[in-house]
Amino acid sequence: MSRFATLSTFIARRVIGMCVGCVGLVILSGCATKPSAANIELRIQNQALSDQIQQLNQKVATLEGTLATMNASTPTVPVLPAERMNELFTVHSLKIGRLSGFADLPENKPGIKVYVVPLDASGDELKAAGAFIIEAFDLSAPDTRVGKWSFTVDQARASWLGSGLLYEYVLQCPLANPISAKELTLKITFTEALTQRVHTVQQVIRREG
Repeated sequence: MSRFATLSTFIARRVIGMCVGCVGLVILSGCATKPSAANIELRIQNQALSDQIQQLNQKVATLEGTLATMNASTPTVPVLPAERMNELFTVHSLKIGRLSGFADLPENKPGIKVYVVPLDASGDELKAAGAFIIEAFDLSAPDTRVGKWSFTVDQARASWLGSGLLYEYVLQCPLANPISAKELTLKITFTEALTQRVHTVQQVIRREG
C-alpha cells in the first residue's frame, strides 16, 4: 500500500472519529437539557391538533368524493325556456271531481276516492303527467290530519281513467283506521312532470246518509 493511500486512510479514520465524537456530544447535550413540563404539554397539544387536522382533511376528502359520485349519478331535469313553455299546454290549476268522497276500497277497506283532473290556462281538462300528494284533515279532531298518501308519476299514470264519462285521475286512499267524521277536508298537491310547477286545491267531502 502506498504512503498516499495510508495517509488518506488515516485522515478518513480521524474524520470519522471526530464525527462520532460530535454526535456523541450532541446526544449528551440533548440528554443533559431536559424539556420543561410546559414544552412537553405544548408539544402534546400541537400533536393532537395536527392529528385532528389530518382527520378533518380525510373527512373532507371523503365527503367531496361522495358528493362528486352523487352529482355524477343524479340525472338533471331539463327545463324549457319560459318563451317555449308559454307555447305549450301546461297545468295552471286542478279540479276535484264531484264523485270524490268516502268509499269502500278493495277488500272492504275504508278509504277515500279522489277524482281530480289538471286544467290548462283556459280551464280545459288536460291529461298531464305528474305526482300527487293527498292529505285528509278532520278539523274537528285534536289530530286534524287523518291520512297522507303519495303517488309517483308512474303510480298516478296507472290511475288515469279516460274512457266513458270519466276523464281524470282516480286515486284510492285507504284509511289506516275507520273514522266517524261526517266530513273531511282534502288537500291535493300536484307536481307537473313537464314544468315541475306545483299546484294545490282543497275541498270538503261529506259522508252520505
